Amino acid sequence: MSTTRKEKLVAAAVQEDLNKRTKQEWIEGAAALKHERFEVAGALFDYKATDLLSQQEVQSRLDAFLRPSAKKEETLNVDSES
Repeated sequence: MSTTRKEKLVAAAVQEDLNKRTKQEWIEGAAALKHERFEVAGALFDYKATDLLSQQEVQSRLDAFLRPSAKKEETLNVDSES
């Protein structure tokens, strides 16, 4: 018996959900990511405690949080007394 494409997609989605954890679980398991709890909490600050996140999502947020882009928008100091 062969499985249909729809069944394969459902199985993949179920497997993906099994690999996701809540924000709190990622913070508590920060050592598994080789980071400190406060670093993970900072990277995930804008997520709700109940949001499910994959390891790839958490790792990309950590990278962005810990190594922000060197190219920042420059601000000009404008003197109002010109």
